[in-house]
Amino acid sequence: MKNTKVLVTDINLEEQAGIILSLSQKIEELTELKKEKLQEVRQLMEENNLKELPAGKHTFKLSEILRNSLDMKTMKAKYAELYKALLKSSVYTKMELV
Repeated sequence: MKNTKVLVTDINLEEQAGIILSLSQKIEELTELKKEKLQEVRQLMEENNLKELPAGKHTFKLSEILRNSLDMKTMKAKYAELYKALLKSSVYTKMELV
């Protein structure tokens, strides 16, 4: 049986949940708008073969970045013992609103 505890608080939890969900939606919308605006400028830069583009006080820059990473699927399959020996676990808490 699950323990039930009654909390007394001045915080309106339903209101907080509504605010959090509203903010999350706004963040998603703004993130999408930002991507669209950056893509417009990126397309202009790529069409004109530019790596830098002055914009008043600001400058848009396109940089090529090389990232090396391990193919973990292959590592697990071919080198299972090494994978297990090097595997590092961590525990953390996650807060979410559902």
